[in-house]
Amino acid sequence: MPTPDRRTDFEAQTRPLLNGLYGAALRLTSSRAQADDLVQETMLQAYLSWHRFEPGTNLRGWMHRILVNGFISQYRKSKRERRALDLGVDPSRRAMLLSSAQERLEEDDGGVRFNGLTRAVSEALDALPEEFRAVVVMSDLGEMSYREIAEARGCPIGTVMSRLHRARRALARSLQRPGDEAVAEAA
Repeated sequence: MPTPDRRTDFEAQTRPLLNGLYGAALRLTSSRAQADDLVQETMLQAYLSWHRFEPGTNLRGWMHRILVNGFISQYRKSKRERRALDLGVDPSRRAMLLSSAQERLEEDDGGVRFNGLTRAVSEALDALPEEFRAVVVMSDLGEMSYREIAEARGCPIGTVMSRLHRARRALARSLQRPGDEAVAEAA
């Protein structure tokens, strides 16, 4: 059973990070309810792993790493669940599976007024490999620095910069319209 000192220490050190974690979760999920759940799961995982945290290291990076890993795990799980069901057979199942953010992306405006991404950009982002998608989300949507991303992902800054560059190039290619070859070559 956890000691009261462990709990007090955990709460004292993580409480100041809650707003930042919630902001990152909201940017990742585009849903207040899902962001709440993600932050709650992050806090639970962090508390259960608190004995592994090394005092004096970057707590914010450690917490964001747990948050992003939780988001990616949930994203993969929901993607597998959606694929497992034949949505064409029973349209009522479709409504049960789509999150509010996903439903907004299917609206006429492509969800732009809610999260700033068009359907084409969202689809292109979803098509990226996970390691590329994660750095784009953290950098461009989450406004995290290269150092914060490197700490959260557990990789060198050079790797973050390389993945971000390759991800942006892949996004530019997938969003390229016919006749825009010069734009793609410059990217």
